[in-house]
Amino acid sequence: MKNKVQAVIYKEEQGKKKYLILHRKLNWIGWELLKETMEENESFEETLRRGMKEEICVEKITIENEKKVDIKLPAGKIIYLYKVKISPQEKIDITKEQEHDAYKWVSQEEAEKLLTYKNAVNILKEFKDQDLRT
Repeated sequence: MKNKVQAVIYKEEQGKKKYLILHRKLNWIGWELLKETMEENESFEETLRRGMKEEICVEKITIENEKKVDIKLPAGKIIYLYKVKISPQEKIDITKEQEHDAYKWVSQEEAEKLLTYKNAVNILKEFKDQDLRT
């Protein structure tokens, strides 16, 4: 079973939070939060930073919250969550990888409607207002 980290990524514009959701096209089709499979001898944070660089071409991030979890997926399990803030000036680029074909910056309410899986909705809700550092 493959271990993964997942991130709630947001930016603030004009005092409002906008959350990044990615439209997946590989293995299944739907909207998701960024997640990355851990490589051997890689820390949770190294996995997060590699995933952000590979999947959306963003390197400048602020990790606000993190939490160890055990969320089972069809192809592995999420073992660590992050809440990540990026600058509104950061440009998202999904063209360097094959998993996603679109992305959107949306309100929490819109993300909750669009995210394909309930576990992603629950993660988003949990991270919204709480400090989850453990």
